[in-house]
Amino acid sequence: MNILAIGSHPDDLEYGCGGTLLKLSARGNKVSLFVLSAGEIGGDPKARIKEQQRSAKILKAKLYLGDFKDTEIVLSKKLINSIENVIRKVNPTLIFVHHLEDTHQDHRNVSQATITATRYIRNVLFYEVPTTVNFSPTVFVDIGKIKGKKLKLLESHKSQVHLTRVAELSILESAGSSSIFRGFQNRVKHAEGFVPLRLALDFNL
Repeated sequence: MNILAIGSHPDDLEYGCGGTLLKLSARGNKVSLFVLSAGEIGGDPKARIKEQQRSAKILKAKLYLGDFKDTEIVLSKKLINSIENVIRKVNPTLIFVHHLEDTHQDHRNVSQATITATRYIRNVLFYEVPTTVNFSPTVFVDIGKIKGKKLKLLESHKSQVHLTRVAELSILESAGSSSIFRGFQNRVKHAEGFVPLRLALDFNL
C-alpha cells in the first residue's frame, strides 16, 4: 500500500500515528509524510525540520514539506491544492490526518482541507494529538510490540520532548499514557486509536 500521513507541524504525526506508521513501514508498505509547516512557533524552524527528517529516516518514509506558517494555516484553496498535489504524487491507499475537533486552529483547518482533498480516497482516518477534543475512536492498532520504537520517533523531536506546558510531564509520558488508555479500550496493553472518515474493508472471497 501507499500510505500518506498529513500533519500541521513536526511531531504531530509521530504522536498521532507513529506506531501504526512503524508497523506499516516494517511490512513493506510505502510511507509518505506531508508536514505543512516548520513549527517555528514551537522552536527554531531549521532544527525542527532536521528533527522531522530524522524521524522520517527511522520510518523509511518520503518527506514532503509545506511552506505554511505555524499558527497561520487557514482553510483556503491554497491549502486544499497543496494537499491534493501531494496526494497526486503519492497515490495513497490510506491517509491519516488530524481530527476535526481540536483546540489548535492549524489542526482544524488541515483536517477540514483534507476532507475536501480526499473526496475520492476510500480510506481516511483521523488521529489524535494532545490538543484533540471529543475523540471517540472506533478503529484501533495494537502497538504493544513497537511502543518503544514509537517513543524513539518522538525522541527524534528532542526540542519538543518537554514542551507539553504541563509541569513535569514529557511528551513521551503523555504518549505512553494515551497508548495505555486506547489499548484498554481495545483490550490490549498499548494501542493507537482512530476515527474513520471512510474505511473500506475489502475481502477476497
